[in-house]
Amino acid sequence: MAAIHTARHPAGWERASCMVICRPGKDDFSQLKTYCYILLWCGMGKVVEKVVAKLLSKEAERRGLLCNGQLRTRHQWSAIDAVAIMVDRALAAWQNRHITGVHLRDIKAAFPNVAKGRLANSTKVRQMDGNHTRRMESFLLSGTVEMIIEGNPMERHPVEAGVPQGSPVSPILCAINTSGLIKWFKEYVSKAGGLFCFNNLGSVATGSDVNQVFTILERCAAKSIEGASGRGQQLDTAKTEAA
Repeated sequence: MAAIHTARHPAGWERASCMVICRPGKDDFSQLKTYCYILLWCGMGKVVEKVVAKLLSKEAERRGLLCNGQLRTRHQWSAIDAVAIMVDRALAAWQNRHITGVHLRDIKAAFPNVAKGRLANSTKVRQMDGNHTRRMESFLLSGTVEMIIEGNPMERHPVEAGVPQGSPVSPILCAINTSGLIKWFKEYVSKAGGLFCFNNLGSVATGSDVNQVFTILERCAAKSIEGASGRGQQLDTAKTEAA
């Protein structure tokens, strides 16, 4: 409770240990893919982070920091709602003798690529209540990690980029971080509707035939890659789905 009231994340809860383990059957130890990495955080910290995540989510909604249409990480909005929206659009198109297609693209490394200092000092975060700003800064900027290789701990270093994927706070931080890209997409990629999660960008197009739908989605994909690049983000072209 003290961590909630003081809006400070205890430094001891932000001390992570990264276990480096060799993958079975791998013998080229010069390659990073030979190893897997298991990041261990303090379990008590996650209890508080669950509460902090809810507080930050409510504050982000109240301040309008998230883009309309962003799903998941938000109260009463889930992946099921994304499916319902897609089905509704497809049915509306069929009633007009049209077809609908969707193209989904992952925002590449949405968690590791969060620029912590830039997010903590962004205009959006500064719009928050002072306690929420301090909570976010404390969570983002106080983490340290040590690598443990074959049972031997290495020197501890500050975590300068990214947010821990297993933390309850990370999804809402990613949602705030990517909301600018999603807002840009809605404003400038007008040929298609959007279907958005905190780490996923989707284009929904309607047309009279497959070729027309495909052409619209192809143009939207090229435009969204350009927009992401201009905002220091990347779309993972290897992780795309179309239907």
